Amino acid sequence: MKNLFFLIVIACLVTGCSTLKPAGSVGATNREQEQKQSSIQFLDNVSINSGNNTLDQGKELVNVPPKKMISRQPARLYYASAIENFSPLQFKYAILEDAEVEDIRNEKLLEFMEDWYGTKYHFGGVAKDGIDCSAFVSTLMSGVYGISNLPRMSRDQYAATVRVSKKDLKEGDLVFFHTYGRKRKAVTHVGVYLRNNKFIHASVSGVMISDMGEGYYSTHFVGAGRIVDAGMRDAAAN
Repeated sequence: MKNLFFLIVIACLVTGCSTLKPAGSVGATNREQEQKQSSIQFLDNVSINSGNNTLDQGKELVNVPPKKMISRQPARLYYASAIENFSPLQFKYAILEDAEVEDIRNEKLLEFMEDWYGTKYHFGGVAKDGIDCSAFVSTLMSGVYGISNLPRMSRDQYAATVRVSKKDLKEGDLVFFHTYGRKRKAVTHVGVYLRNNKFIHASVSGVMISDMGEGYYSTHFVGAGRIVDAGMRDAAAN
């Protein structure tokens, strides 16, 4: 009888534990689910604002970081559909010229720069195996803008152009420098202006794009000139 009593007690304890455990676990599970659900933030009908641009949810886009994040990068957001309208050369030279990609439109100039970029410098040279600054400018102006009557030497090119101020520079204008010390102002170097203070030229490091605001070019700047027959240049640029 005593043994029967103990068996009944043990059976009750086992049954009680197995009954209580799931109840406790179910309660905990429910509480965890409620906590998770309360922490979920639904993003339906949410739009992303960046400056004056609003990008609706679901539109594919490419984000070009603003200047504060990456120096000399155009601050722009482009939809993927719009990117298809621009060529890789436009993107490449937009970065090199610190410009908006849609402003880089002169295909002849892009192709010319890409073809000649990195060509080594050679004083008196006129070809791909080596070219000097004035020959490069003459070749560019002839090939891109159809202006083939430029003098050969940089100082003569300076004399053949009309003076223009820095603030009024346009694509295709010529920029002139002196390279024989600070005091001598004789023109000894020339390049072709692009935009945003950038110009392309045949430097001693080869054909490249430089910034007129950089220390050396800023202190050695002589002046800028515009070819009198600028109508052909402007037509080519547009």
